[in-house]
Amino acid sequence: MRVPDPKLKASIISKTIELLSEHEPSEIGMRTIADACGVTAAALYCYYSDKTELFEEVKLACLAELKADMEKDIKKTASAAKKLTVSLESFASWCFKNPQKALLVMSRLKANTSASNEELKAYYECSTLGQTILEEAAAAGCIETDNPQLDTSIAISALWGVIESILLNRADPAYWKQGEKYTERFIKQYLRSLHYKEK
Repeated sequence: MRVPDPKLKASIISKTIELLSEHEPSEIGMRTIADACGVTAAALYCYYSDKTELFEEVKLACLAELKADMEKDIKKTASAAKKLTVSLESFASWCFKNPQKALLVMSRLKANTSASNEELKAYYECSTLGQTILEEAAAAGCIETDNPQLDTSIAISALWGVIESILLNRADPAYWKQGEKYTERFIKQYLRSLHYKEK
């Protein structure tokens, strides 16, 4: 049995992201990806059974990168209230720094609707992290929530909508170059809905 090459696997993910930034997922086949990686299609199939499996790994790799960035930023503060603000700002910052990856994960690649509940956990680790932070803020009396899971999901969905409108130039043209300002305004409005207060 062939021993997996971690460097080649990382290269496959990286090259696939590059291809997906230039082409629609339906336009890319395993042979195209293999050519971009400088390997045979047969070698690629040793790692992935088809492009759907590969695209799922691309999503998980991007999400792991996002989570690592969020955790790094969150560790800079001990305040439960500040952690909540930082987590939302960090999510937005990563998306603006990595627009192609963000668009891939959040909109261009199809959701894995056939995954089991256990398998889906890997796709929602950032949401789980956000929910934990929101619960800590609620326990510290910094916000009010009767459904942390729902409030976290709404925050991510709504914040992504704001970010996407900037990335795709669908927002007011006055803010096309001011993504951070645009998202900061939304974050303040969202926190206000939770009766946010620093303690």
